[in-house]
Amino acid sequence: MARPVAIWINIFFRFFAAISYFLLGYYIGFWSEFQLGMMLTMPTTFWLGILFMLYGLFRVWRAFMYIKETKDADYGYYED
Repeated sequence: MARPVAIWINIFFRFFAAISYFLLGYYIGFWSEFQLGMMLTMPTTFWLGILFMLYGLFRVWRAFMYIKETKDADYGYYED
């Protein structure tokens, strides 16, 4: 079954958001010059960047699960 255009747009924005979170985390963790203190002998910005990168990977996983879910032939049809 072919997916409607709305689903492709939704998939695109899900991947765009996931990649944006990952790149934001990479920037915060490794390129940012902010000094927010230290935690476990590492800068807090490093841990914050890792957190954003992990959330980005989670969003990628959720996007793949959404793609898998929309392959179902009964997707979008509801019964009362």
